[in-house]
Amino acid sequence: MSGIHLVHDVLDAQLIDRHKDKIGRVDALMLEVRDGRPLRVATILIGGPVRARRAGRWAVWVSRVARALLRMRRAGVDRIPFSTMRCLGSTIQLDVDCHELESQHVEDWLADHVICRIPWAQAKR
Repeated sequence: MSGIHLVHDVLDAQLIDRHKDKIGRVDALMLEVRDGRPLRVATILIGGPVRARRAGRWAVWVSRVARALLRMRRAGVDRIPFSTMRCLGSTIQLDVDCHELESQHVEDWLADHVICRIPWAQAKR
């Protein structure tokens, strides 16, 4: 039997944009229910709040508190149409630009405002 095993092949797979930049991992998938037809994968979801839901209630709570304390206005969740997938292999290549993604704006904000240096970490050379 051929096809894609969603949990093994897609969930948690590394995503690559059209410029070969890493944009995160598949955090969840949305399926479309159609009358009298099989389910269809409609959307790839990525971003911290989606990832937190997979980890459990405690992670959702921590995510909400952190977002409130840091006064982050963006949701940080992207809904990427499954139809943008161009190649499925060791990574999933998508026909999207990372700079247009909501989650990338959140990552950039965090890099600028929160994480400056991890204590005891060696500097890049």
